[in-house]
This record gives sequence, C-alpha cells and structure tokens, in this order.
Amino acid sequence: MTLEPDDDSEFSPPDGEFFASVVEGNADPIVSIDGEGSIVYANPAAENALGWDVASLTGRRLADLISDETAERRATSLRDRLGDPAGLVDEADVSVPLKTVDGETRTFSARFHAHEVGRETVYSGVFRERTAGDLDRELRTFRNLVEHAGHAIYVTDTDGTIEYVNPAFTRHTGYESEEVIGKTPAVLNSGEMSDEYFASLWETLRAGEVWKEKIVDRRKDGSRYHAHQTIAPVFDDAGGVSRFVAIQTDVTERKAAEGKLKQYRDIVERLDDPILLQDRDGTFELLNEAVSEFAGVAREDLYGEDETAFMDAETAAEIDERRREVLRAEEPAGYEVSPSFERSGREATFSTRRYPYYDGDGDLAGTFAICRDVTEIKERELDLERFKRAVDGATDLIAAVDRDERFLFANEQYRTYHGIDDADIADLTLSGVVDDDRYPDVQRQVDRALAGESVEYRATRTHPGRGTRTFDVRYYPLNGPDEGDDSVVGVVGVLRDVTDSENRAHQLRVVDRVLQHNLRNAMTVIRGRARQIAADAEPREEIADEERATGGGDPIATAADDIVARAETLLSTSEKAHQITEVLSDPPGTEPVDIARTAETLAAEAGDEFPEASVTASTPDGSIRASATAWIDRAIDELVRNAIVHHDRDSPTVEIAVAATDDDVAVTVTDDGPGLVGMNRDVLETGEAVDALYHGSGLGLWLVYWVVQQSGGEATVREAAPRGTVVAVTLPRSDR
Repeated sequence: MTLEPDDDSEFSPPDGEFFASVVEGNADPIVSIDGEGSIVYANPAAENALGWDVASLTGRRLADLISDETAERRATSLRDRLGDPAGLVDEADVSVPLKTVDGETRTFSARFHAHEVGRETVYSGVFRERTAGDLDRELRTFRNLVEHAGHAIYVTDTDGTIEYVNPAFTRHTGYESEEVIGKTPAVLNSGEMSDEYFASLWETLRAGEVWKEKIVDRRKDGSRYHAHQTIAPVFDDAGGVSRFVAIQTDVTERKAAEGKLKQYRDIVERLDDPILLQDRDGTFELLNEAVSEFAGVAREDLYGEDETAFMDAETAAEIDERRREVLRAEEPAGYEVSPSFERSGREATFSTRRYPYYDGDGDLAGTFAICRDVTEIKERELDLERFKRAVDGATDLIAAVDRDERFLFANEQYRTYHGIDDADIADLTLSGVVDDDRYPDVQRQVDRALAGESVEYRATRTHPGRGTRTFDVRYYPLNGPDEGDDSVVGVVGVLRDVTDSENRAHQLRVVDRVLQHNLRNAMTVIRGRARQIAADAEPREEIADEERATGGGDPIATAADDIVARAETLLSTSEKAHQITEVLSDPPGTEPVDIARTAETLAAEAGDEFPEASVTASTPDGSIRASATAWIDRAIDELVRNAIVHHDRDSPTVEIAVAATDDDVAVTVTDDGPGLVGMNRDVLETGEAVDALYHGSGLGLWLVYWVVQQSGGEATVREAAPRGTVVAVTLPRSDR
C-alpha cells in the first residue's frame, strides 16, 4: 500500500526540516516500507544507486527487487523477511542483493528501524553498499571468530575438497591443517554412516540448503567421536554457491552421558519401587511408572501435583514434613510410611530414602526419593517375630547351626543355660559351647542330621548352677530358605529338660517299692500281734501275771511295743518320702551356701540330739561357700543321722570335715560303724539299686542323692580304716 500525507502534498521524509535534509542528502540509499513490505519512500541516493526513479519505486514491494541470481532458498528467505519488516527491527545488518534498472546485482548491508508517520508505522532502512574494504574487514573479523571458535570448523569447495580448517578442528580430530587441506572429509569417515546418509547430505547441499545431522567420525588416532554437524552453503554476490562451511560440535561426552542417562532411565522405569523428583514446593518434576501404578493415576496427570493427589492425607502430611526436614538440613533421611491409595485400592509399606537435589549451578532445587516396597518383608518380619516370641517363650532349649557348625539362632532358654549373650551368637561355633568331653558325641549326632536324618536320644548334662539335668535331645535337618529347596543348610536342635519328670518317676518307683515292702511287712506284724492280743487276752493275762511274778516280761506289752515300733518306722518312712517329694518339687536353682558354718551347726545339733554319740566338725577358718540347693543341709544331716542310727555300738563316732579348692568344696562324713552295704553305696553314688531296696532307711540316702544331683555335685563312698565308712560329697564352689 502507499501512505498518503495528511495534506494534499506529496509524501515527504520524516517530520523535521533538519532530519529531512539529512535523509534527502544522505549518500546511502534510504528506503521506507510499510508493514506489508511496500515502498512508501526512497531518497535520491536510492534512485541513483538502483537507476529506478522514485515514482517507479513507490508502491512496489521491496522484495520484488531481490536479484534473480540469488539462490532460490536464500531469495525466498529474504523475500519472506522483507514482507514482514517488523521482524527486522533492531536486528543485525541484513545482506540484501538488489537488482538495478539495468539488471545488475548490487549487494547492500541494510538495517531497519521503525517510526510513526501519521497514524501508520513505517520501517526505514539504510542501505550501505559493501565495498572491498568492508568485505576485507568482515573477512578478518570472521576469520578471527572462526580461529577462536571452540567448535571444529572446516571449509570445502563445491566438490568437497577441504580448503581451510580452524585450530579447534585440529584439537578435535588430531589432524594438522596441512594433513587434510586438499583432501575430502572422507579422511574422517568412521565407516559407521551409511551411503544413504551421504547421498542425502549432498542432495541437500546441492539444493542450496543447510544440512544438520549427527555423525560418527574417526580421529587420527582411530578413536571414534560423536558430533553434531551443520554444513551450510556459502553464496557469492551473485547468489551462487561458492563453497561449503561445516561446523562440528563434539558431543561424544554428551552422547555417553545420554547413553548412561538412557540406561539409568530404563533401569528406573523397570524398577517396581517408586522413584520421584520434587521441587522445593513438593511438586513432582519426574517420576517413574511405579508411582503411577501405586497411585492409580496416569503419570502425566501427576506432574505438577504432590502426594495429596493420590494418597491419604495423614501419610501425605508426614511425607511433606520429612521432605522439609531434608531441605532444612540438606542431608539424606530415611523413614518408613504405610500410605493407602484410594484410586488403586492398594496399601503398602515403603522404606524411603530421600536426598537433597541440586541444579546445575549447585543451588538446592528440591529432593528426590527412592521408595522401596517392603510390604512383604514387613509381613515376614511380623511372622518371624511371632515365631521368635513363640520359640523364646518355649521351655525347651532351641538352637540352629549351619553346615560349618556356626550358630544361626539360639533362643533365650538356650542362651541362658549356656551363659551366652545375644551379641555373641554370630561369633560362636558348636565346639565353643559344648564341653570338650561331650563334643564328639554331639558332633556325631549333628552329622547324622546334616545327612538328612532326624535324630532323637537322651543325654545327661551337668550344669554348674543347675546340677545334673536329663534332656530329651532332638536334631532336625534345616532346609534352604527358598520354597522347594530341599537342600540341608544346617541343623535345628531342641533339648527338652525332663529331669524333674524323670526324678519324680524315679521317686515314685522307689517310694512305691519301699512302701509296698515295708507297709506289707509292718502291717502283717501289726495284724498278727493284734489278733494275738484279741484271741488270747484272758489266758495271756494269767500267764502275764505269772511272768511278772517271776520277773519276766509282759508279753502283751512286748506285742504293743512291737506295734509302736513298726508304726514309728512307717512314720519315718513316710516323712522321708515327703522330704524327697519336696526336694523334687522345688525348682533346681542353686545359691551360695556357707558349708563350713552348715557343718558346724549340724554337728552341734546332732550332738545335742544324740548325747551318746561323738559328733565333731573340722572346717577351715572363715566361710567356705559352695553352689548348692537350699536342701544341702538336709542331705548332710541325713548322712550324719544314718551313721549314728545304724551304728552297731553304744558310742558312735562321726566327723564332718570341710575342705576347698579353687573349683570345688568337699564335705566328708566319716564314721566308725559297720559300713554301708553295697545297695546303699549304689544309691548314693549312682542313684540305682531300686530293685534291691527293701527297707525304709534307704530313702534317706535317696534324699541325699537327689539333693547332691540338683546341686551339680557328686557323692562317693569308701571304707574307713580300721572300720567304718567315708561318704564324700563334692560341690561346685560359688564365686559369689
């Protein structure tokens, strides 16, 4: 279109006489165009330079003056830009080849500015023709820029022969300029690019267009490098292609980084555990598919949201607080949460590790979190805790070892019995826990279980604090942890303490036999004597009078005394049976006992009760503490009484002696009586001779045996010289 002046005069330069004279008298062509690129004004210099009069130029599109010799693509680009001059304002100089009235092409460097004329915007450009000096200065500037560019640049002629390379080309490829000038870029060919690649490249360049693609080339040392390559045609003043300039940006490291990034991205995407990146406000910037699956929300719908978009509010608030803590401390933090997801209907427990995240400038930009789904692990831990409580709560001693006899597990009862702390289990082996004398037998049974056999047997163990205990021992093969894995990886041992039940059963057998024998004999005598008294009361009274008259005994009184004696024997047997029951009913725990003081006290009491006997105590100075049950004084007292009551002389002699070593305390009871029969010796030393026991006095020795056993000690019997018996009781020494 043509701008019309506000009055009837012809269009004039911009307002202001001074500025008008400058424009009119300027030696450089000045052309003004409207918003659609049509010429509305041209100064005299434009007319002189192009040969067109002003009237011929006014109203004509400036783009129509582009030289026909200009390459098609470049001409198209220039015409488009001149048709929308607003985009040219304040840009750098634009090279514009314009044709003169004679058809000659003259190349100008133009720069456009916008200004208002009346109510319209006009774009005025000053066209300065490029002289040889200008070109030389531009060339020097261009060369300086190219020489100092960080990208590899090379120039070829239209046949592809290299004419120039910049220093960065040498740094990137290893080739000096003299090694490649005169050659083609084929010297860089890695062999990885297809023939179609190069065919397309030349087709684009010959069409006067710019080629932009990635390429894999080879350096002089044979190593490959990745580059982003731009090859552009260089046009001469006539618009023809005179050469090509190629710019390579080495992206080898970026390519490697992209490869790593792709690997990481692939790994992250394949993980079942949610991974997410959030900005400082908690908004999701990156997350993997696992987050979407748990949330029940498409991933693209989660960007720009936070946890409140898909989980329960309470857990979301807890996570938000944890995130803020990481931002405040700029330190990683670990925590567990158990959110519920309404949309997916899922519930899970996550062990989360959250880290601070920094941008490229090192500024804190947010946090990223890795959320491991530990739901199944938590369930298994809960089951394991239940099993552990059940095992620890069991009265049996339970432990497990691997194939190398290293401990895998031991319950509280096992650890307590063997004096093992929790922290010691992983460092212990079976040989370090089991006594040396018992280890070979235990190892043999464990080997049977490792071979897949279930083993059951009974064993006796002597514990320093619990005495001699009897165990039912069972060993089971321990299979691998995976379902269906039948390989034996260890052994589980279960030791059940049956000492009390065995002792009670033994006691019942002893007491039953003693009571059967003694009750039967005593009751037979009592019944016979009673019948005798009832049947012969009157005749025996006459006989009794005669016997009394002659100084003889009273047969009725004799019978009555016999009945009383038998009854007292039964009462004594009953009392001993009761004491044995009490001993076996008490817990088998031991305590420190001052044996020296006990011996002195018992000797004094026996001397008072049996004045005809000589009972003495020989003890070291000070206290001697043994580890024994509270019944140990009853057992020693029984040995003293047995020596006095079953003595065959009127004045028995009994000595109680106490001696101690670093480990043991020995109590000996020595008498000068007839000695113990073999049956009673067996009772004291081994707890045997049940079948041979037919008198109630033996129950006292059974009491001694069981007390000594529960104290963790032993009893031995030998003959004294010249006559009598020595009973030695050895007890563990107390360290308290």
